[in-house]
Amino acid sequence: MLIAGTYNGHPAPVAAAIATMEKLIAEEETLYPRLERLGSMLQRGVEELLERKGIAGCFARQGSAFCLYWMDHLPRDWHDIAEHHSMERDLWFRRRLIEHGIYLFPLPTKQGSISAAHAEEDIQRTIEAIGGALDEMAV
Repeated sequence: MLIAGTYNGHPAPVAAAIATMEKLIAEEETLYPRLERLGSMLQRGVEELLERKGIAGCFARQGSAFCLYWMDHLPRDWHDIAEHHSMERDLWFRRRLIEHGIYLFPLPTKQGSISAAHAEEDIQRTIEAIGGALDEMAV
């Protein structure tokens, strides 16, 4: 019997998943604290930009995963997002970031992620691109 799926038991993706897990375990003591530091750096930078420019938005983050919500409070649930988050502003912002050289998945409320490949320079460049997009945003 065949159970269809993109990665169901194919040798290459399974080998890649195992290698990834081995690397994460081997670097656990340094990798996760570094990702937390980079995530915190991004969060502080974005929150400072929003405050300085007087734009309502909030940055939700857990470790290296983040999302910027265009509302005046962190969302409690999906209903809160649907009622208070500006989907139009989110989509405009994400497309603008791509034009500034930063790829953030171009669908509203999709999570962004910092990877092990990112460095402080990447985070600083992202903050600068976000600042540029915010400068172009109609408040």
